[in-house]
Amino acid sequence: MKLFLTRRLVLTLLVLIILAGNIAFLIAQFPLAQSSSMVRWFFWLIYALVTIVAAVSIELIRRRYVLAIGRIRDQLRQFEQADRIGMIMVDVDNELADLVTEINHYLTNVRFRFERDDLEHKELQLQASVSETETRQVEAVIFSISDAVIVTDKYDELLMANEAAQELYDFCLDRNYRSPIDQVINDDDLLGLIRRGHRERSKNIICQFERVHPVSGKKLDLKVLFSCVLDADGQVIGGVVVIHDITSEKEIVRMKDDFVNSISHELKTPLAGISAYAELLADNEADNVAAHKQFCRVIQDQSNRLNHLIDAILDSSRLESGLLKPSFEPLSVAEIIDDVAAIMRPQMQEKNIELAISFESDDLVIYADRDMIHQALLNLLSNAVKYSLAGRKVSISADRNDVGQVVIEVQDQGVGIPEDSLEHIFDKFYRVPQNSNLAGGTGLGLHLVREIIQTMHDGQISVDSRPGKGSTFTVTLPGHHSLQVI
Repeated sequence: MKLFLTRRLVLTLLVLIILAGNIAFLIAQFPLAQSSSMVRWFFWLIYALVTIVAAVSIELIRRRYVLAIGRIRDQLRQFEQADRIGMIMVDVDNELADLVTEINHYLTNVRFRFERDDLEHKELQLQASVSETETRQVEAVIFSISDAVIVTDKYDELLMANEAAQELYDFCLDRNYRSPIDQVINDDDLLGLIRRGHRERSKNIICQFERVHPVSGKKLDLKVLFSCVLDADGQVIGGVVVIHDITSEKEIVRMKDDFVNSISHELKTPLAGISAYAELLADNEADNVAAHKQFCRVIQDQSNRLNHLIDAILDSSRLESGLLKPSFEPLSVAEIIDDVAAIMRPQMQEKNIELAISFESDDLVIYADRDMIHQALLNLLSNAVKYSLAGRKVSISADRNDVGQVVIEVQDQGVGIPEDSLEHIFDKFYRVPQNSNLAGGTGLGLHLVREIIQTMHDGQISVDSRPGKGSTFTVTLPGHHSLQVI
């Protein structure tokens, strides 16, 4: 208030000085007598002095204002360079002090609002970062799931899909993001399930569909789970589809059923023979030594058949579980083939089948487990004999290829294998439907061969077959050049 009164007083005096100067100027203009010439000059002098004082005062006031404004400008530039909002500092007795006070008050409010907005912005950034992290975690989980997963919003637009879903329905997420799901996926059953789930706001709908794979053309059995995503008010904001391929599971169940049926039949046959001839012996039906020996031989043969079947099942289980470890040693391929041929010769003679054996040389050596390789070749030769017609020819050969591997081929002139069964011929419990009436079996023989050759000996086995023309099974094993069998 004191500063305000001082300013008012200065301005009043300045006005009075200017007014006095104007009065002196007017008086000096009036005509006066000769004796009053000194008075005229006196007023002119007063006018001049007042004008000078007024001009000097105005200039001093102007400079004071210019200096104050310059200081304010400099401080504002410093605020701009420092990218902050501060307080403008002026002298207390400066004429602009009141204005600066109001400006500082405004700047204080602005700074407070900026700080508040900046804090809110940082909180939003933190929330966005947390949300992005959670989204990435969800995406990582979804993309790590082996089942196909599809996520849609409340408008049935595609939001997320893992690689399994993209492969199953042959689409690309990047090109179809936010596209209507019915324009991306051509599956009426799945689309109907999604619409039904949204309509019923269901959190758990499970269905089973059949679908043909768009690339391989393979028929798939799918188990589909749909769940709606609801907000706090119970409104649908999206949906999640999880698709589990149960084709293999159904195939395993079917194979197990076939195995149980097959193994039951295979077990019943020798057991029935053993039981029947045991009853004949118990009832003294063998009235002579020859009949008695025949009955005992039948019981023994059927027991061996039963043991062979049980051993095949146990060997398959041991190989897959890793309990059966190979014992590697240098082996002569010729000796193993001769042993296998000797075992199969009675069956070949019974069907009048000719066996041809050929070797590149007698010193073909492999480093392998003798019992396993013997079992694998025995199974291959046994199948060749079983599925060959009477009077045909079976051949087994051994050679060395260009990279030093030992190649063993078992060839027959039997019924052959249909093309659609070739990819399953080494599967566990699989038997060619068209040939199942020609010979009994459990579908374990070729599976054991593959496990022995590929899993246990790091080799390869393949088959080339045409229906009615016969089959050729090729076994490739690593050679053993540095060791010689004595």
